[in-house]
Amino acid sequence: MPKFTLPDYTPQDPAAFLYRLSDAYLAFAEAEGETAMDKLNDEQHTLLAYCYLDSQVQEGGFIQLIAAGYGEYIFMNPLADSLRRWRIKPTPKIIEQAKALYAEHGADIEALAEAGESLDNIRTRFNDFEEPDGDYYEAADEDLAAAAAYIQANPAKFIE
Repeated sequence: MPKFTLPDYTPQDPAAFLYRLSDAYLAFAEAEGETAMDKLNDEQHTLLAYCYLDSQVQEGGFIQLIAAGYGEYIFMNPLADSLRRWRIKPTPKIIEQAKALYAEHGADIEALAEAGESLDNIRTRFNDFEEPDGDYYEAADEDLAAAAAYIQANPAKFIE
């Protein structure tokens, strides 16, 4: 099993802490090849998924996340339930709201993205995602801090 080291934590920037740890998992996967992801535990996979979610939604909302091909990875895995175990409250509800929209519109968004449609045009067609986007932006700082606190309180789950 891989061993990782927790990065330094600065309470003013919990996202940097989470992203550095996630980057260590990705570097491990890149160095070890296809089977490396199987060696990561559920908590490590949850952190990876959360960082993918955060990076995509912060940059371009749930439409970008879906258009980039992460919809199935985020919405068809138990990310929301895992984040609840981390005592994160708003983000799991937002994920479930966006998941319902993904079930309704995800295939169309992915098809448009694959056909080269711009994100702005896709966003215009599927403006139902504006509410979960806004809710995510409002909750992100507090929820990222809660995730960092959970990792600080349970380091063995993330470094072994």
